[in-house]
Amino acid sequence: MNTKFFASALIAAAAFAAAPAFAGDNISGEVGYVPQVSSAKSSLTREAVRAEYLQAERNGTLPEVGEGADTGAVASAKSTLSRDAVRAEAVYAVRHGQLVGGEV
Repeated sequence: MNTKFFASALIAAAAFAAAPAFAGDNISGEVGYVPQVSSAKSSLTREAVRAEYLQAERNGTLPEVGEGADTGAVASAKSTLSRDAVRAEAVYAVRHGQLVGGEV
């Protein structure tokens, strides 16, 4: 009985001794999240940053990194067909069994 108690107490003491070693680590939140801390202060206002972003978006010069970076991949493929031509192709495909039926 004393051996089990002593072993349990020893394991608990080792766990408490090791706990401060994890104090600086972020073990919660998203996997791979590393907080970016910067002490540099920006001289730009919120409006100036927003204007720069909108200008880069209009020019198509936004960097393709980060969340949502792949959202423009589908939108960048421009079609040369008119709306009526696309609809006519869809109607033809449905009528000739090339597409499973649906609302066209």
